[in-house]
Order: sequence, then C-alpha cells, then structure tokens
Amino acid sequence: MKKYSSKADVALIDPVLNNKSSNNEYLIYPPANKTSHFVKITRIKDKEKRAAAMQKAVRMYNIFEKSLEVRSALPLLYDFSIWLSEHRTDFSYSTIKRNIKRATLLTETQEIFLWENLIYQIVEKQSLVVKETLIKVLVANEFIKEFLDFNQENDMYYEDILFTEEQHQKFTAIADATVVITKELLNVETSTSVIDIKDQKKQLFIEKCILLQNKIELYKEVLTDLKAINTVYDKGYTSEFDKALKQQTETITLVADDMLERHETIIDVYTGDEVDAQIHIPSFSFEVKKPLQLQSILHKVKEVSKEIIEKELIPVCKTILEGLNLLRQTILYYQKCIDIFSSKAI
Repeated sequence: MKKYSSKADVALIDPVLNNKSSNNEYLIYPPANKTSHFVKITRIKDKEKRAAAMQKAVRMYNIFEKSLEVRSALPLLYDFSIWLSEHRTDFSYSTIKRNIKRATLLTETQEIFLWENLIYQIVEKQSLVVKETLIKVLVANEFIKEFLDFNQENDMYYEDILFTEEQHQKFTAIADATVVITKELLNVETSTSVIDIKDQKKQLFIEKCILLQNKIELYKEVLTDLKAINTVYDKGYTSEFDKALKQQTETITLVADDMLERHETIIDVYTGDEVDAQIHIPSFSFEVKKPLQLQSILHKVKEVSKEIIEKELIPVCKTILEGLNLLRQTILYYQKCIDIFSSKAI
C-alpha cells in the first residue's frame, strides 16, 4: 500500500487572504466569530497573570497532552483521519465509503474544543505530535462534510459510483488541505477581556460533557467487541456440549441394542437364580464452561478496544463477563454525569 507523509500544518495568513485559496489549495478556518480563549490570554501583559490564566485554562479545557487522548476521545474520526492522511491521492468513492465506516461530523462544540486545543499547541508550542493529530482530525472532519454533501446527490450502490476527474481533484485538495489561523486572530489588539467566571464554569461543564460522551461512545465500541467474542464462545461451547451429548446418547443406544440382541441366560452362582444382565454404560463427563479471561482475547479486538481493556478493565476485572458488567455500569454512570453537567451548562 502506498504511503504518504502527513501534510498536517498550520498556516498563518493575512486577514485579506481569508477567503481566498491559491493554486487550488483548500484552506480550513476556525469557526466564524469564535475567538480563542488562549489567544485572549496571550494578550494579558502581566507575565505572572498570563501564566496563571494559562494554567487555569489548561485545566478547564482538559487539554490533550498525547495523541492517544485524541484517539480515545474520537476513535472513529481519528481512524479515518489516519487512513485519509495515508491515501490523500490514491482513493476512490468506494474506498472512502469502506473506510469512513461510522465516523460522523464533529458537533460545533466538539469542533471548537479541537480548535482550542490546536491553538493552545500553537501558542504554547507543547507537542508537535498532538498538533499534527488535531490537524488531521479537523481535515478529516472537513472531508466528511463535503463527502456527505456529495452523497446526497448520488443514490446508487457505492461500488458503482466513480469520481469524475474534477471531483477527484476536489477531494484530493480537501484531503491535502491546510488548516489556517489568521494573523488577525493572533495579533490584533482587542478590548475583549478573559472570559468571566460564569462563562468559564459553563464552558467547563460543556467540555466535560463532550469528553464523557466520547468516552461513552468508546466504551460502547468495546462493549460491542466483547459481546461478539462472548457470543461466539458461548455458541462454540454449546455446540461442543451438544456433540458430546449426542455421542453419549449413541453410545447408550449401542450398548442397549447389544444387550437386547443377546439371549444368554445368566445364573447367580451363589443362589442358582436367573438374573438380569448388567448394562455397563460409560459415564458422561464434560468440562464446566469457564468464563473467558480478558487477557486471552486481546488479539481478537480492535486496537482502540485493546487499549481500553488493558488499561481500564484488566486492572480490576479478570473475566469478560466482569468486563461487560463494569462497562455497562460505567456507561450508565457517565450518562448520569452528563445529565447533571448539561443542566449546569444552561
């Protein structure tokens, strides 16, 4: 498979170029009228106050410190972003359709959340890996947005749909897009102060809801993987038990038939009485079904599920049944938390 290095980067351009793309370059901008809180913080002149405000904002926004955290938060979109970065030119409608799977568009709140993380990485120069990952996800989100629009115009079976040269060029440009932060956003002085405490608390609850919902979706994926494996295991055990039981029934039938075919008279040597012949039936034994061990099924699950199982389930659970129970309880708990946080974010 042909590989391509990621183009993930951020362009700083002049405000006058905001609505223009040159040389067929596709540009992706932050949501309109949404000035980054991190940019506002950089405009605080007092160094100590700026540093304190930055640390507080980092805690409030649950900043991604590793690319793994981005993948955990948005597993399906992340997976598609990796595939897209590796196939920026050698794709077709059908290969996109197969690899896009269930990846969905970011909500406006999620998109702003990713942009805040990205701008933080730019302002504080923290992690190039996280920065690149965020850009890939934003590009993938834009790609899906255009792809869904294209889908609405085509209702044929996806294997029969072919891009025209113009359409292929368009989607290639999007896959190769440049994420843009305008110089205006970073440089122009503004009278806007750092967001007040009330807004900070609302934003905090919103961000918590996003992260918890992403966690729930991830746990549901793991739950689906484990249930599928356990179902196969149960069916396999039932099938083997039925085979053993059938074999035992056939054995008993053969022994009984053999006995009925015999007409020998058996005399008790002590009493001289005629006695019935004894039928010797082999005992039936079958190993009791043991719950699957989580450690034994790691090779059967997706990489993202494997990571959750290793880090979050195995330390407290041993079997797949225990893991399933814990996942269900955790999902219900997180959903209750979301309900509470959502009410406070209003």
